[in-house]
Amino acid sequence: MAIPKDTPKRTDGIETMARLMKQARLELAKNGVDNFDVEAVLERAEAARSSLYHHFGSKFDLIYTAQLEELVEGLRNDNQLFRYLVESAASEEDFFAKLAELMRFTSSKELVDFRAHRLQVLASATHNAKLAEAIRAAQVEGNLFFTESLEILRTRGWINPQHDLLAVTYMIQGLLLGHIMLDFSQLPELEDGWVEVAIETIVNLVGGSEKFQSLAKNSKKKK
Repeated sequence: MAIPKDTPKRTDGIETMARLMKQARLELAKNGVDNFDVEAVLERAEAARSSLYHHFGSKFDLIYTAQLEELVEGLRNDNQLFRYLVESAASEEDFFAKLAELMRFTSSKELVDFRAHRLQVLASATHNAKLAEAIRAAQVEGNLFFTESLEILRTRGWINPQHDLLAVTYMIQGLLLGHIMLDFSQLPELEDGWVEVAIETIVNLVGGSEKFQSLAKNSKKKK
């Protein structure tokens, strides 16, 4: 079957879309949805307003597409990082030690900003059915991938969950996203305690051994 070659016009269009998307994401990170400056995006992307309408339909569709791309990329990175942690762990003890270290990292400034952006995207989806459906599909796919990682751990005998693995996945995801409530409260003195409770909760959810229950209880944030 012959594969049509990209014409110069088609290639130019793809490059224009990529530039617009890159600059839209930078604009979202800098100013958010409320102060999104589409003129600045067009100027930095070296694109005409007609190109924006042609490729995305409107300013708001550009914003929603950029938000979706950011969310999907974040979900993919989260899942790939967890899969790498699972596949690279040399032992049950090594896995849970790395998991505890990863959980401690959730208090970092980068993750605080990331959670805020993710919540902003979810809020935007309440006003856009197309975005909501795309997020739903991405979330379902991502959580199935995460569940497969848990299945690898169960096959190895490192975890023994007492509940459906997919349900466990959604509980873990909800716990991590729920960290944003502490972010909003601006109570840094509770971060160590939150991480300790979160680790213990996850170990319980996945059915970690008693040895790792004690690891969770004794977990402290590294200084």
